[in-house]
Amino acid sequence: MDAKLLAISGAVVLLAVGAVGLTVGNTGQAATPDNATVSVSADADVERTPDRAVVTVAAVGRGETAEAARNALSGDAESIQQALGDEDATVTSSRFRIEPEYERTETGREQVGYIAVHTIEAETGDVNTTGTLVDTAVDAGADRVEGIRYELNEQTRQDAREDALRTAMDRARADADTVADAADRSVGDVATIQTSQSNNYVVYAETAAADAGGRTTIQPTTITVDASVQVTYRLD
Repeated sequence: MDAKLLAISGAVVLLAVGAVGLTVGNTGQAATPDNATVSVSADADVERTPDRAVVTVAAVGRGETAEAARNALSGDAESIQQALGDEDATVTSSRFRIEPEYERTETGREQVGYIAVHTIEAETGDVNTTGTLVDTAVDAGADRVEGIRYELNEQTRQDAREDALRTAMDRARADADTVADAADRSVGDVATIQTSQSNNYVVYAETAAADAGGRTTIQPTTITVDASVQVTYRLD
């Protein structure tokens, strides 16, 4: 399994020293050698190669009137969708808008006509074909590429999160053992566990390059899945 594991952790032990009373968990109970606990936190990150890509392109038309702008791109969107489908991509959305277009002048800004934009979003499970999809869309009439994003499918996300949680728990236990040993105690059962994550499973393509044949190549980057745990152990 290709995974890059990073962890940051810290620990604090709650022990009774002489007549000093320290709280245990949220019980408000005074800490004694029999009910002392150690609380630790740990983070872990794992990296995964994306297994889904979404390409967003747009056909643009301009004209002196809204109708003229619309007619300027008539047929482009349908051709783009068909071309993307021929490359085994799934068109997931198609949005159309017309709005006034302005230019800046010495006195402010002046309307120079209208712009019509038909945005098409297509998804593929083969992340290595994103460059081909861009070229296909442009060849079919797309005027601009609005974005490329890489994602993890649901099963990949879940598997990565489980790996991150296991690593975080191992780190937390190691820290708890270290702190407990320094206090001449040993770690017992888990009392409480809390988990959290960032839910950031998307990356965006930042650069694209054309090869010698004029075709677009885009190299997907990895996606980081993280998990954090806060664990309280009883001390023996």
